[in-house]
Amino acid sequence: MFHFIALSVAVLMLFVARFYSPRHAARVGWGIAFLVPTWLALSVGAADVTVRCVVALMAVAVVVVKPRQFVFAGFSWIDLLPVVIVMTAAISTTLNDHFSPTVILSLLAQWMFPYMLARLILVQDQDAIDFVPLAATVALLLAGAMIFESVADYNLFNTLLGHEGSSQGDSGHRLGLKRAEAWFGHPIYAGLVLALASPWVFTQAYQSFWGRGSKFWLVGPVILAMGTVATLSRGPCMVLGGVILGLVWYYFPPIRLFSLFACVLVIATSIVMLPTILKMADSIENQDGIREIKIEDETYTYSGTRHRYLLFTVYKKPLSQVGWIGYGNWGTLPQHEAMLEPHLRGLFLSVDNHYLLHYLNTGVVGSIAFLLLPIGVFMAFLRQHTMLTQPTEFLTVALLSSVMATTVVIITVWMAEPYSFAFLFNAGCIVGLLVSARRSTPMVARKARRLQTVRPQPASTTNQDTSF
Repeated sequence: MFHFIALSVAVLMLFVARFYSPRHAARVGWGIAFLVPTWLALSVGAADVTVRCVVALMAVAVVVVKPRQFVFAGFSWIDLLPVVIVMTAAISTTLNDHFSPTVILSLLAQWMFPYMLARLILVQDQDAIDFVPLAATVALLLAGAMIFESVADYNLFNTLLGHEGSSQGDSGHRLGLKRAEAWFGHPIYAGLVLALASPWVFTQAYQSFWGRGSKFWLVGPVILAMGTVATLSRGPCMVLGGVILGLVWYYFPPIRLFSLFACVLVIATSIVMLPTILKMADSIENQDGIREIKIEDETYTYSGTRHRYLLFTVYKKPLSQVGWIGYGNWGTLPQHEAMLEPHLRGLFLSVDNHYLLHYLNTGVVGSIAFLLLPIGVFMAFLRQHTMLTQPTEFLTVALLSSVMATTVVIITVWMAEPYSFAFLFNAGCIVGLLVSARRSTPMVARKARRLQTVRPQPASTTNQDTSF
């Protein structure tokens, strides 16, 4: 199955590149990769080669087919950060005696390929205008599939492909509904992918509101929100809320002071009422998963929610010995397991905190390298957002909001490949749009444009249609 799909995608991308352009081929490949199960992969040593890897590699290859039709707008210093992340992880892996070519391939597939694909797809503003309808359509297809799965209590894709779904998706019902996971192998992963795709849907809806597309897209955000909620996972809903909050913050300055006050109030209330909040979170979980456990002779209540903050207690010893380069790949050596109490090894095998896991894997150096990526993207936006024009300004703000919201949510989940692809792709899109704006527009000082702008004129029938 994998060989057939991968070969078909490669041939299709070469065909599109030959008769259209490399960027068209990359867009088509992205759309297919988004709809192909992430668990459909070819194991090569330590690496799982997915269809997404094939798409990213082919996106580079098709540039060679018609190099004159591909004009790169330029580089940003942020383009170096995925390289640095891969290098720090590779050094840590090598020094911990885990080096192999397939390990490097695995690191490239997770940290480099998605970002690189985004930079090849979005080179100029027109690329974003052309790409939004495709991306929004694919996102709504995923949302519709997840709504159906949750309501019907049936994963059609797993059944057709003979794949066994995750325990959370198959039996982890909440509020009487199935937790939808579509073809991503876990409800949280599916929800985060959909939430990270929300900027494309919001942008398409925004354009439709101003007469640049079918009115159907006005209900797109509602469908997407329903699909996100269908996972019954808090993290994806937080990312989606973060995108909405980011857009409101940017385009409605009067609300900023109020939102700051609200955030401080929520944080303070959460700290004070943490025990009550944890009990409320436990109440919607499967009660069979709640139990009492002992950590260093002290008794703690364990649940899926409490798992996250108990990690720091369980991993106290490993964390104290991480050092500058980390353990290479946590959990792959006998000494890693020996650092945990025997009765806790199975329960806490999953390190549901990306920062904690990345710190264990790559140490201080690797953690700094990763943190520089969202910080760098945010700082670049602050410096260059005045050069953006509509509709790419709206899209860039939404993409940035999704990335920043995800950097908060990954405190509660490790960065698995299914949604790390979308996270890094969004980061690459932001950088691509900022570089394009910098090259085409002189910097002007202005405030954020309000959403109540002048209604765009319908595209002329005699000119090329550049509408969404």
